Amino acid sequence: MEQLFGALCRDFAILKGEIAMEVKELKQEVVELVQLVDTLKQAQDAREEELDCHRRELLTLQDKNQEMQYQIEDLENRSWRSNIRIKGVPSQPVIGKVEDFVEHLLRHVAPDPTVVLDRMHRVRRPAHLLGQAQDILTCLHHYTQREIIMAAVWDQTTN
Repeated sequence: MEQLFGALCRDFAILKGEIAMEVKELKQEVVELVQLVDTLKQAQDAREEELDCHRRELLTLQDKNQEMQYQIEDLENRSWRSNIRIKGVPSQPVIGKVEDFVEHLLRHVAPDPTVVLDRMHRVRRPAHLLGQAQDILTCLHHYTQREIIMAAVWDQTTN
C-alpha cells in the first residue's frame, strides 16, 4: 500500500508540475494577448484620430471648393458676356456725364432699379473721327441684367 501511495504521490507531483507548467504557459499567452490587444487599440485610436483629421480637412476643402465656385461664378458674371456696346453716344451727352447718360438710357430701356454697372469706357476711334458720336462699352455686374436689357431692346426693335 505504501508503494501504491508513493506511486500516487509521484504521479500527483508530476501532474502538479505539468499543470503548473501549462498554467505558466497560459499566463504568458494571456500577457501576450493583452499586449497585442493594447497595441491594436493604440493603432485603432491613431487611425480614428487620423480619420477625424481627414474629415476636418475634407470639410475645409469642401468650404474652399464652394468659395471657389462662387468666385468662378462671379468672374464669369464679370466677364465679357456682361458687356453691352452702346453705339452713337455723343461726346457731350445732354444729361450730365456719360455715366449718368448710360444709366438713364439703360433704366429707360429696361426699367430695373437694380441695374449695377461695374465699369464703362469709350471705344477707341481713329483721330479723324474724334468729336463725333462714339461707342461706349459698359460692363454690367450681373449677366442676367444684360439679358433683360437686351431682350427689352430686341422687343422694342421688332415692335
